[in-house]
Amino acid sequence: MTFSEEIHGKPWIQLVSWKPRAAIFHNFLSDRECKHIVDLAKGQMQRSEVVGEDNQTIDDIRTSYGTFLRRNHDPVIAAIEQRVALWTHLPVAHQEDMQVLRYGPTNKYGAHLDGEERTATVLMYLVEPEEGGETTFVNSAVLLYCSQWIHPEIGQALDPGFSKCAKGHVAMKPKRGDALLFWDRLPDYIQEDIYTEHTGCPVIRGVKWNAVKWIHGEVYDPPSWEEAQAGWAKPRPEAGICADYEDNCEMWAKAGECEKNSGYMKGVAGGAGNCRKACKACTVCAEGDTVCLGENRRRAGYLNFNEAELKFPPGL
Repeated sequence: MTFSEEIHGKPWIQLVSWKPRAAIFHNFLSDRECKHIVDLAKGQMQRSEVVGEDNQTIDDIRTSYGTFLRRNHDPVIAAIEQRVALWTHLPVAHQEDMQVLRYGPTNKYGAHLDGEERTATVLMYLVEPEEGGETTFVNSAVLLYCSQWIHPEIGQALDPGFSKCAKGHVAMKPKRGDALLFWDRLPDYIQEDIYTEHTGCPVIRGVKWNAVKWIHGEVYDPPSWEEAQAGWAKPRPEAGICADYEDNCEMWAKAGECEKNSGYMKGVAGGAGNCRKACKACTVCAEGDTVCLGENRRRAGYLNFNEAELKFPPGL
């Protein structure tokens, strides 16, 4: 299949580079699947973190918002995970939870290697920006380490449409439903592949939503995988609703747990807290009071956004 052939709606795989080893699966997800992932994630989006030497932290290298959907979350996510497994020839048990990310104007993810003993990365595009937001393999300034298109004409065809950040590099312009696979390690599965150093270019116009599956060479987090196989995930509460989710919240609050155990009670990155109402960390909103709900979300560190930015086809 040559790059110039146009296929609309039909899934097909295009090898684009050996350095890094990367391929595009065109139309990997349907529009309905893209919307389903966004619908599951949109109420839980918080400022993204990066993994440091000791723990996770917020850093300006990554300015997106994100959340995680656990493995085997529901039938749709499970089917997508099986599709990823078939493509990569690595079992679902080797996959991490699906991370869903949203990049608005100027949001980016600076140059990095995925690391963490990951073997492969599958990046799925859910909402495409009008300009910018490419996934770009930046490599080193040393010519020896420059990424290379498998066929020069692929780069020649794509480069004119790239933003400044992506020009001259192996890169992928986000398109809803497409997926990018690259292997983080060399074929020996031991050495990290330096050619996979990549960046999420700044979004210039519009927004970008994507979903990431990181994959390991062995079962990832066996206890959580065993738990995931027990059944579908329970729905998470809307972060804008001021409520208590434990029967003992009032008692714990009176005992000073709102301060002693603030993360559990009032929330930290990754969760809104189980006793925000008892801790007076939110406001009880009248039905339909979107301003109040939005303020609760903001106070808890969650994203407020306009649904119109998603631009999914009507009727999904």
